[in-house]
Order: sequence, then structure tokens, then C-alpha cells
Amino acid sequence: MPKKFDLQTRETVRAQLMQAGREQFARYGLQKTNVAELAKASAIAAGTFYAFFPSKEALYFELLEEEERRIRKQLYRLAEASPPTAASFRQFFRDAFRLLRESPFIRQTLDAAQLAALVRKLPAERLARNAEQDNIALLPLLGRWQDAGVLRPAPGELIVSAMRALLLLALHEVEIGELQYEATMQLLIDSVSDGLLRNEGARTP
Repeated sequence: MPKKFDLQTRETVRAQLMQAGREQFARYGLQKTNVAELAKASAIAAGTFYAFFPSKEALYFELLEEEERRIRKQLYRLAEASPPTAASFRQFFRDAFRLLRESPFIRQTLDAAQLAALVRKLPAERLARNAEQDNIALLPLLGRWQDAGVLRPAPGELIVSAMRALLLLALHEVEIGELQYEATMQLLIDSVSDGLLRNEGARTP
């Protein structure tokens, strides 16, 4: 039977598991990290791990969502530093993908095999909730450009979905080709962001 903890001890052990996860997943990746190693690093029995997380994938996904929240905060700070213009919207798209690509944790998740293993183990509703969190976080930010008349009249959810689709393209670095990958992704990012902008003549001041 997993050991029972009081609330304070439970919070401490959970924090230890989160830290162990950051270190182990960064070093070995999702597939090569096992529950026994995570438990040992947190000074608990392997069976006790499941009193906190149903699987190592659930722990990984919680850390991934933590990293996504950190990136969203950075993105907000960068976006709100400039007025809502066409140029700042293009830069918003570029900043979003730069921040994602600069994150070792996100880059690791973009490995196709690792992402597939993660999706297989997580409930569909958990993945759907994560997508909804993107909408909740990004729609108010996109609303700045929409209210300023900078963007075409498209639903904000569609713009967030387009950003997510571009991120999934990042899985195909091998197929695109290493030499052309960065330039290709930059072209696609700029093309999508420009396609969401109103024509110059239709744009309000």
C-alpha cells in the first residue's frame, strides 16, 4: 500500500517529484526515464509515486504545462511592450516560435516518437483541456490586434489553431531537411502571420 502523507508532507514530496522530473526528463527523455528513478530521487518508494501521479507521462505533461505557462508570460510581456500594429503582430508570431524553440523541454517534446508516447498515455480530455488553456491564455492577447483593426475578421480560436499547426510542423525537421529547416519555418511563420493581417488599405490607423 502507498504510504499516506499529511498535507504539508504531501506538498513537499510532490515538489520533489516535480524537481526530479525536470532533471531526469532533461537528462534521459521521457522514454528512458522510469518511475523507480523518479521515486528514488524523491526519497519515496516506487509504489508511492502513483499516489501523486497516475504515470510518468502525467508528471511529464504537468511539467510541460508549467513550461508553457512560463513561455506565455514571457510572450505577454513582449507583446504588451509594443502598440498593436501589423509589425508587432508579425513579431508576436516570431517571438512565440523563438521562445518555444529555445526551451529545451519543448524541443524535447517535439520529438515525434516522444510526443506519440505521451499522447498514447494521456486521456483525451487532458489533451483537450491543454488546447483550451492555449485559447484562454492567448485570445485576450490576440484581441489587442483585433480591436485595433489590424487583423482580418477571423475567430481568435482559428488563429491559435494556426499557431498550433505551425508548431506541429516543427516535428518534421528531418523531412524538411536540416539545411533548409530554419529558413523554411521562418517563411511559413511570416506567411501565416501576414495572411492574417488586413490589406494595407483596409487597415484602420
